[in-house]
Amino acid sequence: MTYKGMTIDIFCDVIDNFGDAGVCWRLASIFSREHGFPVKLYINDAQTLSKITSGLDPKNLPCLVDGIEIHDWKDAETSEPSQVVIETFGCRLPYAFEQKIASARPQPIWINLEYLSAEDWVEGCHSLPSPHPSLNVNKYYFFPGVTKKTGGLMIEKDLFIRQKHFSKDRNKFLEAFNLDPEVFTTFVFCYPSAPLAKFYKALQKRGKDINLLLPKGAATEILSKLYKEHPSRNIHLGISEMVPQSEFDKFLWASDAVIIRGEDSFVRAQLSGKPFIWNIYPQTEETHIKKLEAFGERIRPFYGASYQAWIDMNLSWNKSSSDLAPYWNRWCEELPLIKEAALRWRDHLVSLGSLADNLLRFVKSKI
Repeated sequence: MTYKGMTIDIFCDVIDNFGDAGVCWRLASIFSREHGFPVKLYINDAQTLSKITSGLDPKNLPCLVDGIEIHDWKDAETSEPSQVVIETFGCRLPYAFEQKIASARPQPIWINLEYLSAEDWVEGCHSLPSPHPSLNVNKYYFFPGVTKKTGGLMIEKDLFIRQKHFSKDRNKFLEAFNLDPEVFTTFVFCYPSAPLAKFYKALQKRGKDINLLLPKGAATEILSKLYKEHPSRNIHLGISEMVPQSEFDKFLWASDAVIIRGEDSFVRAQLSGKPFIWNIYPQTEETHIKKLEAFGERIRPFYGASYQAWIDMNLSWNKSSSDLAPYWNRWCEELPLIKEAALRWRDHLVSLGSLADNLLRFVKSKI
């Protein structure tokens, strides 16, 4: 196996949201566009991927989109593995494909790309081999993360150039949604289970003009209903249709602050350098709160005096049992400090290198 001319398979098991497809498509795009590696993406729900990817007809697979071969998951049962195989988020590959990995000579380098986590245990598991239970082959755990002992986050080489170029188009972008660019703008992309009624009440109570930039979806329907039933002159809604992943960052860049969900969107919020509230996916026994608190401990040194306002706002949003108004007010009052902290945190993330680059460097070390 040689690094030059290497081929890559990525497996995406879409469970219940766009996050799985979003992470996999972004990784495939970086491998293909920035590094020139041929990539095959095997996915069990091309319909979901098509909603964030221009030019993809989910009924016409396999197909080539932006230089990436997109295959139905079942195609793997009769396909030969590439030199690098990446299963995402612990999805189980078809057993026939696993057998081919084990019997190939040389064996492909098999990676399990895990979910992003800031918990301490991730550093100890990152890049460790894991023997297959029945086949003579290892796969390696690779953890995205926010420390030097993890794989980092996906950062395109031209990301900040594009963000800088967008600044001259920001006003026109917001005006297209009938929003005044001079008004404080918050992008709200959250789960419908979020405390939206309490949030709306907090905005009313505060009384200051605010733009809510909203993507179509269940949460936006809730906010729209609240606005219709309890109209407020200080709250202004701008609603967008779903856009391709390549256009998503513009909504973050156009905003003064963001409320975000999911993994790919959460990462993009951090890389935007904007103040953010993370609507973490709810789990039983409040496991999601432990994950949020672990992430909070990672950012604490970068946030300094503004940390308490940040963590209190994020905890109140995700616990949803408390009155949001006092936490929202304090968060807004400390936004100048939070903005500075968000940029310091972004600089730290950039210093870790891009996950795609770090993953390829790991692969090269195993060849």
